[in-house]
Amino acid sequence: MKLTRRCFHLSAAAASAVALSKLSAPAIGQTRLPNVTIWVQAGPEADALQAAARAYTTQTGNPVTVGTQGRAGWRPRYETALAAGSREFDGVLHITRFVPGLAAGGLLAPLDDYIAASPDWNVADLPAVIQSEMKFNNRWFMAPTDITLETMVYRSDLIPTPPATWEELRTVARRFTQAHTPQSPTRYGYAYAAGAGNVIGTWLGIMGSYGADFLDARGCCVLDSAQAIAAWTLFAGLKNTDRVMPPDATAWDYPELLVGLQNGTVAMASFFTAGMPVLTDCAQSPQVCRGIRLSVQPAGPAGSRTRINPLGIMMNAASQNKDATWAFMRWATGPVGGRVYTQAGGQNPRTSILSDPAMAQGRPWTPEILRASQAGVGTIRHARAREIGEIFDRHTQQAVAAQITAEESLRRASAEIRRLLGNEAACR
Repeated sequence: MKLTRRCFHLSAAAASAVALSKLSAPAIGQTRLPNVTIWVQAGPEADALQAAARAYTTQTGNPVTVGTQGRAGWRPRYETALAAGSREFDGVLHITRFVPGLAAGGLLAPLDDYIAASPDWNVADLPAVIQSEMKFNNRWFMAPTDITLETMVYRSDLIPTPPATWEELRTVARRFTQAHTPQSPTRYGYAYAAGAGNVIGTWLGIMGSYGADFLDARGCCVLDSAQAIAAWTLFAGLKNTDRVMPPDATAWDYPELLVGLQNGTVAMASFFTAGMPVLTDCAQSPQVCRGIRLSVQPAGPAGSRTRINPLGIMMNAASQNKDATWAFMRWATGPVGGRVYTQAGGQNPRTSILSDPAMAQGRPWTPEILRASQAGVGTIRHARAREIGEIFDRHTQQAVAAQITAEESLRRASAEIRRLLGNEAACR
């Protein structure tokens, strides 16, 4: 079901959407601005946002409250609040793939006028893939905080050179899985977050490396193509056929992957760049800190493709403090605040920051981030993206749990997506 305030029977929804379409961006002066509240889930991004908020308040005198929320049930919590017209918060920091559905439902304030009135924000400094991920229907609805990638993280003390292809990964993963190689120092050779709502993100990289996609240029579902089936069969097979992954990976998310790498349970993982400061810190990860490395994802028939998973701040359409919210968003995601955010554990996506030797000095994996982003795979930019993702997740979870075959899961998902989009006749 499309997420809008109509779901909550709030008659003001249409009027709010019309008002938002006419939103203008008055100049932000030096006068004291009201307090704004930004919600964010616990993790590296929350720590970085807290640091940026403190620096912003010190510099400008304008207060910002960072409302850190637990990861469990995080997305439904803020989506429900947005749909209900809540004014508990003015902005939300989260990943880009939920922007299309929220924007289409009128729950986010468009940022185009604010950006146009802020030349110092420098749009040209943002890579094209980041810009496209911030938009829906060519309108800005998010300001980017991070260029998090879901890419290959591995133990270089065990694996001097990361696998170049997905087939090579299968071989290396077996070598470091004790069920296949009893003397392996790690219990499992590989892991990815296979929990509900997570597989779709991990899948994007391998999907792209096989030349597959969810939708083609016409908006037709192509998820059951031969390329997609081959990629998904290999990917699900890493757990069920090759048995190189933890059997409970269907419950794994960021925290489980982090711990699995930290304590030596897994030798390699499709992991997030946001976790690298923790993994390379010997105080926090003493067993592996000196050997952890990051690389682009292995290549498939169409080359190496890495999932680009940007995060950013979305402005609540119901906020009564839009000017003050943009003032903080502009600073925190701009050239100055972006450096503060990055130094505190985030990873601002601006080219000027990623290519700055001083910023990369304590982050030796930064060149790999730049390289991976050049062949990045973005998320589904469609008004029904949320529902498409839910359909994919529902059926592919059965394949990861070995209840149906990988091919059957994609065929079922594709049939349901086509019914959702209602364009099957036009796509024949």
